[in-house]
Amino acid sequence: MDTLVDTFTEGISVISWACTLPIVVPGLALVLVARRARLTVGLLYAAGVALMAWAPAAGYWRTDMGGLVVVVVAVLAAGTYLAAWKAPAGNSPLAASGGFVGGAIASWLWRPCVGPRLGDILNDASTDELRTLALMGVYAAGALLPLLLLAVLPVAVPAVGRVLDRRPFAVAGAVVGGAYAITLAIGLYDDLIGELYRISSGY
Repeated sequence: MDTLVDTFTEGISVISWACTLPIVVPGLALVLVARRARLTVGLLYAAGVALMAWAPAAGYWRTDMGGLVVVVVAVLAAGTYLAAWKAPAGNSPLAASGGFVGGAIASWLWRPCVGPRLGDILNDASTDELRTLALMGVYAAGALLPLLLLAVLPVAVPAVGRVLDRRPFAVAGAVVGGAYAITLAIGLYDDLIGELYRISSGY
């Protein structure tokens, strides 16, 4: 139990770090766009982040960004926002795929600031797969807490949902999503990730 709490706490502690923005900001935008499917999109986005952060350390993912892959990923990223926007309800395949693929893409591009708990997870991923995958999910839940709250609150408090249903929120999410896809397509996103990492590391 202590390990779970410490892992979740470490995730929360990096929310405000610049190096965590590449997974938090696209996710917040995606949840804002998904007016009728926020909860599904938010939960599956977190699942996609956790899986793709864990998979390379466990030896299941070695593909690097480059060449035509960049364009394909940019198109997929833009598609996740369209899928979230078009999703008619939380049980829609569009909501599930938009959330999960969106999280996986953001996590694939992510360069996290590694603390003690995340370091242990990544170091042990290839030898203790199920445990480390579960812990990565706990860490991702902490790091993505603002996004998850934004997804859950409208369900728990309908008045919040009515506010977030207003078009300006969805438009703001779409603008962020469009900027995200464009910076990916023109090859600037990797530089941005590196700069955010340097800011967090104090270089």
